[in-house]
Amino acid sequence: MAKKTLHERLYERKIHKPNSFLYGTIYHLGKLIFVKKYGMTWKIEDDPRKEKEPVVVIANHASRNDFLFAAIPLYPLKFNFMAAYNEFFRINLAHLFRVMQLIPKRQFYQDSYTALETIRLVKNLKCNLVFYPEGLSSIGGANQPCAPGTGKLLKTLKAPVYTVVTSGAYLLQPKYKFGLKERYSKTETHIKKLFSKEDLEKLTPEEIQEKVDKALYNDDYEWAKNNHIVYKDNKEGIAIDLEALLYKCPKCGHEFEMETHDNVIRCKHCGNEAYIENDYTIHPKTSEDIIPTTQKTWFDWIRIKEREAIDNDPDYKFEVETTLGILPKYHYLKLGKTAIDVGKGKLTLSKKYGFSYVGTLNGEPYEIHMSNKDLYTFVMCYNADIIHFFYKGELRQFTFDKKGMAAKVLLIQNELHRAEGGHWQMLKNFDYDPKKCFE
Repeated sequence: MAKKTLHERLYERKIHKPNSFLYGTIYHLGKLIFVKKYGMTWKIEDDPRKEKEPVVVIANHASRNDFLFAAIPLYPLKFNFMAAYNEFFRINLAHLFRVMQLIPKRQFYQDSYTALETIRLVKNLKCNLVFYPEGLSSIGGANQPCAPGTGKLLKTLKAPVYTVVTSGAYLLQPKYKFGLKERYSKTETHIKKLFSKEDLEKLTPEEIQEKVDKALYNDDYEWAKNNHIVYKDNKEGIAIDLEALLYKCPKCGHEFEMETHDNVIRCKHCGNEAYIENDYTIHPKTSEDIIPTTQKTWFDWIRIKEREAIDNDPDYKFEVETTLGILPKYHYLKLGKTAIDVGKGKLTLSKKYGFSYVGTLNGEPYEIHMSNKDLYTFVMCYNADIIHFFYKGELRQFTFDKKGMAAKVLLIQNELHRAEGGHWQMLKNFDYDPKKCFE
């Protein structure tokens, strides 16, 4: 009999309610370590612990430790959490995720195993569920639209829906700085009821999805700015590596010329410079410098400029060399690894012809071709230097030599998909006017 792959072993298992002793042990450890460390505070406007039936909790996804902001305030309620599929292949997480009965989910991919197990857990086993409708943790510090299918899933589950919205979590572990020693400050979590079972019956999936987008929205940079929340940076400058996201200068427009040190981000081409305070507020160094209002609006501005380039060129095409990575079949990833490198090639994003990778995989010629409508986005899971997506059910990871390139490729693909009328459109309140980013 052939040896089963990690994927086969993962997708053969039946998920159950988490063990009460293990769940309680992790809760007490988490509370002891993280409540003070993250300055956790919470307000429960509507308490799901008062429900006499299973509940579904949806939360904004700001950091890799977001499970804490639902699990700790709502204990002793126990939850099955949904987690990224690829996390189950990391040696430091694989066993824990299994024993804690987490549900694997391939992001932005129709995953029948996940859907069926989730429905069985909530409807048949009467389990409580937590998941993050955005499908990936925040990139720029605020929410992205929920993944398509969120409204349909909530309507199918027919369980009361509560929201857990946390402010400040992204700024403890910003996406642009991988391996960062966590910054310390304060987080605020608000918990309230969004839908009753009767609400879900009356609303269409599209209406549900729109309300979820609105209810979960949070901008950490704006929150910190308005509340003067100071972050301790562990002697690492608060701006370090920010150019991995903010790769385009708002003054001269040059790309990949931004550099950072300590609390400063500066364009090497024109000298445009900004200083970032330890509450993350950003301001130009001189009256000649041009800087958006926050790091989030700077990232928005870059998105808008990428969209303008797409809209203004009927033959738009972007090409870049990349390294291809995949998940292992029979062994777990070593500590700190997100994939194993198996090839090199050229990644092309085209308005006319969609996405393609042409190169090698394990020494053999290998190609991927997808339409822009079918490829909604790449996923930036761990840091701003790596992106991935699922092709025919298998993870394909791309890394690049130039800092900021991963963010550029992700934004281009987002906007190619949207420009073609794809399902995953930007949030309804998003304004594609670049001037708004400086007001």
